[in-house]
Amino acid sequence: MQLNDIARLRDYLTVKHHIPGRLRVLFHPALINRPEVKELVSNHSELPPGVTSVRVNALAMSVVIEYDPRRIPPDLLEELVHADEQRVVEVLRELGEKLGIMT
Repeated sequence: MQLNDIARLRDYLTVKHHIPGRLRVLFHPALINRPEVKELVSNHSELPPGVTSVRVNALAMSVVIEYDPRRIPPDLLEELVHADEQRVVEVLRELGEKLGIMT
């Protein structure tokens, strides 16, 4: 799962709890049956730099993302879930610059 995947699905996500280094998001039930989403969450080898783990709890309809807050600014990660179409592009660019990746 990459940062742009989170941005693409942001309309289906709600931040439930966030402390620096750990973000829990709830996802809309509509995502459960989408095959591209199942593939994203099962492919843990493709985590972006700074993300240490992604755990999905289908029963609770939540995802926990653990990350290094020294590499990924917590405010930008949370904003990625809330950003509108214009701002999400800027947030992805900022995160990409901080992580040294192309998004």
